[in-house]
Amino acid sequence: MHGMSIDEAGEAMGIRRNTVRSHLRSIFSKLGITRQSELLLLVFRSLL
Repeated sequence: MHGMSIDEAGEAMGIRRNTVRSHLRSIFSKLGITRQSELLLLVFRSLL
């Protein structure tokens, strides 16, 4: 899913755009974040 748009990721996984967005909302909620940029920060910090 590297560098893909939501539509491209959904197509690659065989799911609809709204399902991808729903999964992202769930992940963001569990991590206590609201933006993709915050997710990237968490990932980068975990690698250090």
